Amino acid sequence: MNKLFLSALALYATAATAQNAVVSVKDKETNSKDEVVASYYLPKTVFEIEVEAVNNQFKAGPYAADAKRYFGTAADMQDRDSWEIKNIRIKPKAEPDPAQHYKVYAAFGSTGSLVSLTDKGILRGVNIPMTMAMGGGAEKNDMHNKFSQDRGNGRGHHNGKAFKTQKSEFKTNFKYKENDSVPEISNAQFAYDLINNLRMAKADMLQQNGDDVKDIKAFLNSIDNEEQELNELFYGKTNKVPQRMTFSFSPDKEGNNQEVCKFSARNGFGESSEAISISIKKKYATNKVSNTSGKTGYVYRVPALADVEIKQGKNTLWKGTLEIAQLGSTENLPAGFFEKNDLKALFDKETGALLQISK
Repeated sequence: MNKLFLSALALYATAATAQNAVVSVKDKETNSKDEVVASYYLPKTVFEIEVEAVNNQFKAGPYAADAKRYFGTAADMQDRDSWEIKNIRIKPKAEPDPAQHYKVYAAFGSTGSLVSLTDKGILRGVNIPMTMAMGGGAEKNDMHNKFSQDRGNGRGHHNGKAFKTQKSEFKTNFKYKENDSVPEISNAQFAYDLINNLRMAKADMLQQNGDDVKDIKAFLNSIDNEEQELNELFYGKTNKVPQRMTFSFSPDKEGNNQEVCKFSARNGFGESSEAISISIKKKYATNKVSNTSGKTGYVYRVPALADVEIKQGKNTLWKGTLEIAQLGSTENLPAGFFEKNDLKALFDKETGALLQISK
């Protein structure tokens, strides 16, 4: 907010005389002779914290016990289940703050009585056409923050959305006999022989085609896929099942280690897992305009910037700076501000901050 704007605002505030009144719903009725022409809320910031994880489901191969015999290296013979967090997205959104609910007293049709609201009842503008109120101002983009490595009410409310993939079964269509004269052999031996046949076929194709490998690329890919499926019979396979959970956290106060959710590499999301917590430390509020007249007026937010850190134990999972409406302060435009001046005010629908004053 520049010095010219501050000076102009102070001049208007001093020159105006009060008629309109804006009072908190919690306060007693005003003595104003005017009627309540509108009521509005200031916004509070709520974090929608989306945690994307993957459930790695390892299934041991049916021929794991034969792997060392045929390939010289032992295979894992036990099924395993593990979880890992892939990324986090944070989307700040605005909700009406019940603690910041105001009534506007003014004569109907008077200057300053035209109050524009969002569909949630949040103050958007004064003396501003609805089309401008709905479309004006800087919109908030989603904050997609990925962990650089493999990597909310105090307790986060959450809803989970799991996106599961179908488990593919182990390959079984190799269990056939070309004719009755083929001697009986174990399934593991037969699979091993097929792997060697595929490798020889691939070597022959590469040798015969030389530089024209691109012409047989589809055949080579088919051979590689077939070999991989047969190898899984010995060394097992891992199915990756993604799961996305969204946790709603209202940062109403500064503090360390406020629980968002629970998660562990062993149990995934669950009560028996380890807490993922959020810490919030306010940095400062943006520039504000003081109402020196002492008269009531249109109350707005002066949001604060805060350092936000999400951790599990000693491990930092996400760290950044976010704007939080309710951690800032409230100011007001003096009651007479709009009465003798053809002025318009536009407020940020996400934070409640004063964005613009214009004629």
